[in-house]
Amino acid sequence: MNTRKITGIVIHCAATPNGRWHDVFDIDKWHQERGFKRSDEFRRQFNPRLLAIGYHFIIYTNGAVATGRSLSEIGAHAQGFNSRSLGVCLIGTDKFTIEQWDSLRDNVRASLKLYPEARIVGHRDLPNVHKECPGFDVKDWLENDMRPRPGRILEQAA
Repeated sequence: MNTRKITGIVIHCAATPNGRWHDVFDIDKWHQERGFKRSDEFRRQFNPRLLAIGYHFIIYTNGAVATGRSLSEIGAHAQGFNSRSLGVCLIGTDKFTIEQWDSLRDNVRASLKLYPEARIVGHRDLPNVHKECPGFDVKDWLENDMRPRPGRILEQAA
């Protein structure tokens, strides 16, 4: 049972080449290299092979959604906002497959059923963040009924 009070869903991108396949284990390795760690307690309970991953969900280029951290586990994805947010990461940078866009929409909608008060933002929209992550305007995506603009759709994954 998740006892954390979630007030935000933070959307990220992996800052990888658009359409290039990467998986949860790649991200876990990158996060290990940056010094992130998961507690032994949470690792025993959920995804024990992932030692450091900071995100709760990762959306692959084929639209599959992988889990990283447990919903009850504090993330490591948005400094200063981790304790009250979920982190969702799209593989790629600024163009995503239609399958990824569909999975993002479905994931956000499902998360809002659990946390109806949560505000959906891009990592770059948080105060004092100087990044272009994700590579699209989350507010615009929300205003467009969670549909991507045509220039943001990757036609074919590499």
